[in-house]
Amino acid sequence: MRVSTADFYRQSIASLQRQQSLALATQNQLSSGKKLLTGADDPTGAAHGLSLDQTLSANQRYTSNTQAVSERLGFEENALSGASETLNRIRERVLQGNGGTLGDSDRKSLAADVRQSLDQLLSYANAADGEGRYLFAGSNDASAPFSLTSGGTQFSGDDVIRQIQIGPNRAVQSSDGGAEVFLRHVSGNGNFSIAATAANTGTATIASSKVYDSSAWDGGSYSVSFSAGNYSVTDASNNVVSSGAYTAGSSIRFRGVDLTITGEPADGDSFSVAPSSQKDIFQTIRDLATLLETPTATDPALRAKVQTGMLENLSSLETAQNRIIDVRASLGARLVAADDANNQLSSQAVKVQDALSGLRDIDYAEAAGRLTQQLTGLQAAQQSFAKIQGLSLFDYLR
Repeated sequence: MRVSTADFYRQSIASLQRQQSLALATQNQLSSGKKLLTGADDPTGAAHGLSLDQTLSANQRYTSNTQAVSERLGFEENALSGASETLNRIRERVLQGNGGTLGDSDRKSLAADVRQSLDQLLSYANAADGEGRYLFAGSNDASAPFSLTSGGTQFSGDDVIRQIQIGPNRAVQSSDGGAEVFLRHVSGNGNFSIAATAANTGTATIASSKVYDSSAWDGGSYSVSFSAGNYSVTDASNNVVSSGAYTAGSSIRFRGVDLTITGEPADGDSFSVAPSSQKDIFQTIRDLATLLETPTATDPALRAKVQTGMLENLSSLETAQNRIIDVRASLGARLVAADDANNQLSSQAVKVQDALSGLRDIDYAEAAGRLTQQLTGLQAAQQSFAKIQGLSLFDYLR
């Protein structure tokens, strides 16, 4: 095979350029700290790195979501905790005023305290997050959702509940609807309501009311009336469903209902039993304050009716308290889910970043050794080329 001088020069120069290019690439890797400077360096690794970049970007979005939802749920937990404490305070004041030992002026002072607590409860219901968005307003969260008027409670929010993605296949509810938390409660014990007839003149009052057999309770309306020391329970069609001798403090049972009545009813006195209806917590507290403000010192019959009204509204208050307890339990579970997701995302981010580092980050010791080897080879090749290109046939003839 014959190698011309031109081919020799061309091949030698091409070889030197390749070695210079390899050395320059290694120097660039050392200066940047990255071993994948272009996709051509490792096409498969570059594609895998892009996939990991997308995973890391999604991870960052989910992490931001978990932090935002945790903060919002934290604000809601503070509001519900304050609301629960306020309801406990109201309950204590009402029980104190219903004890029968306080005078009208003392009860009126307690009523003022209850109304002050009502304002506090309203502020919790209108609580906002750290960005000025109202927690219990649904999608209409730019303005306070609740207001109290002479006609009742006004709600300007809605029932829209946002779901926040905290993982590829995981979302949590970022808030609770204000109507569900504060408005959609029921009167009485949740099954039925008790009321003393306005014309009652005796001192009988309801001491307790409950459903002892839910399968027997039919949700109907009934009347418990008294005459000549006896009681009679009639349904909406005036059919007698139960009757007997009245004994103060004894249970009166019918259709799954258990009533305990104390005091002495006058002939013709009666109590109504009706299915529970919707009643918001604010109206319940207003009714309790009104009952505390009612002067009863000189009217035993009125005192008995007020005590029955107190029991009825205290039952409604307890129902509302239980609702808030349930909401807080659900909220706590969502906080745990957000924390768990955040921990998983943090762990995943570390693993993805380690994988990206393995793909892209340079091993300085290996690269430095490789560069030294490449430069030594390049220097030897240059010296060899310089010697060989200066030789000719005349060197051998001499």
